[in-house]
Amino acid sequence: MKTFLVYNTSFFGDMILTNPLCRQLKRVYPHSHLVFISDKTYADVARYMDGVDEVWIYDKHKKHKGITGFYNFYKEHKNTYSFDAAFIIYGNERGIFLSKLLGAKKIYADSTHKYVHRLLDNPPINYGKWYQIQDQNTYLAELYTQVPTESLPMKYHVPEEAFAYVDSILLKDIHKPIIALNPITKNKEKDLKRDMLIPLIELITKASMMPVIIGTGKELESYYESLPEHTKEKTLNLINKTTVPQLAAFLKRTKVLISADTGTAHFALALDVPVVDIFYRKNKESLRIWAPKNFYRHKILSAGDDFSAENIWKNALELINR
Repeated sequence: MKTFLVYNTSFFGDMILTNPLCRQLKRVYPHSHLVFISDKTYADVARYMDGVDEVWIYDKHKKHKGITGFYNFYKEHKNTYSFDAAFIIYGNERGIFLSKLLGAKKIYADSTHKYVHRLLDNPPINYGKWYQIQDQNTYLAELYTQVPTESLPMKYHVPEEAFAYVDSILLKDIHKPIIALNPITKNKEKDLKRDMLIPLIELITKASMMPVIIGTGKELESYYESLPEHTKEKTLNLINKTTVPQLAAFLKRTKVLISADTGTAHFALALDVPVVDIFYRKNKESLRIWAPKNFYRHKILSAGDDFSAENIWKNALELINR
């Protein structure tokens, strides 16, 4: 039986975009065992991704911080498995060195660092036709398997206990169709504009549906508090009220997610939830690389498009009525 290691300690969206790589390895080697090394914050993203059998948490901010933490992680896991191959996302140098120490027979990553590259089993990568991030992640599998890359959708399995919590606690008294709103990101220029969100919430309410604001962090709390009282009264506030699996269960109960360009949008697509994905930035190359693939149920609004509440709601209704 083949045993694989996938290393990605990045953020929410980066994590879920690694899933097609895991699925591709399982497609070629269905009886293999796949270990995913994840950052502590997003371990539950990795844990329930299709194709992942085991998650090792790399707590890079506390327990495994620095050189000492790196060595402690190695000691915790050395000799656990004999890895046939390791796949390191974004050419992370720590992941490459760790894979070598853990005895991976082959290591694949996109790194051109002249010293680190000597540890890899691939030359500098030419992705050819694969330009989107999720496909480039998947292409790493081809370097080992020699099986042509297949562009696979992301897939996340929601645990039943998460549905039980969402249905019995968060949505217990909600009897309207739900529209999820994910308004902010780590980059303010990508956030949904308040003067658009306020009339959008009005349109959702007039359609006898329930607008629900989701997400985490103090910045989002401040964003929500800055909304007019009459707008807040019409919304359900789920900010900082869900774990990752609970967020997944909630999204599965929604009609559509209207989202800024952030990881939650990718996460919804992995759940086969329709998404109106709003890209305010004008960087066409960034949009080309990060925008969802065509087989997902989504609408993209990008620079030059109509960002009015009316047009966004029109696109959402088109997804709902498909």
